[in-house]
Amino acid sequence: MTTEYQSTSAAWLRLPIAMPLVLGSVACQSDDNRVTTLIDDRAIVTFDRSLCKGDVTLIEQTIERVEERLDVRAPSPIELSIWSRYAEVSAHCSEGALGCYNDGEAHALWQAQEHEIVHAVAAPLGTPEPLWNEGIAEALSSRTQEGQEDVVSLVGLEDSPQVDYSTAGHFVRWLLEEYGQEGVRALARGSSFEHAYGMELADASVDHKASAPWSYPHWTPCRGERLEATSENGWAHELHVNCDDPWSSAEYQSGPTVFRTTDIEEPGTYRALFTGATLVGAVACQLDPLLDRPAQDTAGDIIRETTRSSVPTFLSSDEPHEIQLEPGRILWSITVEGEASTVGFDLNRIGP
Repeated sequence: MTTEYQSTSAAWLRLPIAMPLVLGSVACQSDDNRVTTLIDDRAIVTFDRSLCKGDVTLIEQTIERVEERLDVRAPSPIELSIWSRYAEVSAHCSEGALGCYNDGEAHALWQAQEHEIVHAVAAPLGTPEPLWNEGIAEALSSRTQEGQEDVVSLVGLEDSPQVDYSTAGHFVRWLLEEYGQEGVRALARGSSFEHAYGMELADASVDHKASAPWSYPHWTPCRGERLEATSENGWAHELHVNCDDPWSSAEYQSGPTVFRTTDIEEPGTYRALFTGATLVGAVACQLDPLLDRPAQDTAGDIIRETTRSSVPTFLSSDEPHEIQLEPGRILWSITVEGEASTVGFDLNRIGP
């Protein structure tokens, strides 16, 4: 059975080009000019470039998280093709899909790779009905937030595109948080909800609506090295951007990206200058469950992860920006050209 990822709820992170060799893996050129990165015996990942060290870590951690949550050993190695354009995914999946898993192979756009890895790891357990198949993949791969449908209405659907991924993923995440792993493990193996939990799904749906927070964060929220303040409400750092950085990625064609975080304590106007970067992205992190939908889902001039947007706020480099920030953690993605470069990172509060 083919499982396809239609959701637009994936994490925003967009990443950059890699160096020829990634620590803990071996990269080799394929016949179609794509590059295959071998991640020990866990995965064979094909992309336009070699993966960066941070990419390898993310894939390893995703595999380990799913194995532990579902009590399963992933088939080795997982075959994953990451594509840069919808048309390339559509050649392997259906039109409009962000990714799919079929016959031992996963294909995905960058933002859907974790979802498809869940399907690949869980494959030895069988394929439950789409509600639980996609709900488990969403719950174990990304942030989740309340959907528009009643989970009861999703029972018995035959095809994944019919599933409201938000509802399914949020409900499964709530099950994990409230009841632990055993019930979800049973669902992954094809058990009915009533057999897995000893209650009717309709009753659980009522409880879910009454008690679940509006949104759960990612399992590893705001992945990036924390930058220490160098003055009161100010940061001045020289960053060495390369693919060997522990918080690096290879999604963008221009060059590697690294991720850094700053903890904003005082609201106000901040002056930001990034010297030597090709592209800088910023997003306000969701670190904890949110009980209610925010009235305005922004952190000053910066969007929040809870908007479920596929891209962060992007800021041009080599020119100052004045941005309004609220207290919280900001994740910065910093991309350069070539294999490596040095970037000046300067952020300072200049007014209310």
